[in-house]
Amino acid sequence: MADTDPPGRREDGRTSVADLSQLAQLVAQFVAPATLLAGLLYYWGYFHARGFCAYLGVDSTSLGLTTTDYVMRSADGLFVPVATIAAVALALIWGRVALPERIMSGHRPGWLLIATTIVASLSLLNGLSEFWVETPLNRRLGVGPICVIVGILLLWAVVRTRRRQLAAAAGTSAPTTKLGEWGLVLLLIAGSFFWGATAYSMAVGKSRAVRFEHTLPTAAGLTLYTEKALELNIQDITRTACADPGAAYRYRYDGLVLVMTTNENFVILPRTWSYKKGTAIVLPRNGPGAVRLEFSRSATPAAPTPAC
Repeated sequence: MADTDPPGRREDGRTSVADLSQLAQLVAQFVAPATLLAGLLYYWGYFHARGFCAYLGVDSTSLGLTTTDYVMRSADGLFVPVATIAAVALALIWGRVALPERIMSGHRPGWLLIATTIVASLSLLNGLSEFWVETPLNRRLGVGPICVIVGILLLWAVVRTRRRQLAAAAGTSAPTTKLGEWGLVLLLIAGSFFWGATAYSMAVGKSRAVRFEHTLPTAAGLTLYTEKALELNIQDITRTACADPGAAYRYRYDGLVLVMTTNENFVILPRTWSYKKGTAIVLPRNGPGAVRLEFSRSATPAAPTPAC
């Protein structure tokens, strides 16, 4: 007896899509979608800032970054992973529609299922191996999570194909994926995407710091005026004491570039800073004594440095 039911449909008329919708509603009962999204953006933004600041030799947790700061940074590290996943998903959906029906509903030969199973198992093994050992096959950024996702999807496709073949041989309707199985598959895929996006966000943060280092010689200059001496014993930073005893700002510091600001701190670098040698400065916004920042478009002042 031939199997005339549409693929993915039970005898009770429910489809796999209906099960997936039920799973989404079940998750939404425990975690609000907006709350979940905000938490994920905060998390990925945290690692973006961590990668950026770590390259400068600064602990990002000491800067007082706010939730808004982290969420704004997350967009930089999430665009490529999200765009890639969306492009692949669209390609699969459109490709499935474009294929002839005889191919979509045709019989898969046994050798193809065996070959797919082997490829999926090797891909999954290579991805999971990154947790324990680094090899030439898993050391590159994103290889581990991508291999896990590909391996899971291929194995899942093999399992679903075999179920349809067995159901057709027995003359019954093709079974659909159970709700619990949907949950486990999506959990593994989402966890792998989470893992890959986290590593990518941190790498993007580091790459932004590297790019900033290359622009230091031509970046806008920062002149720092302070009420009290900062004792910045750093090479290539010039300190000038004001000759006027009644001046509000007694000291002037030149040769600086502002990297970033938070609600609590300024992160400042000497213009000649480099990754191999250099010291980053974290200056409290509300520290002892008054502080004034003065910016210049040119990297070098057009006039001689004034006495104060």
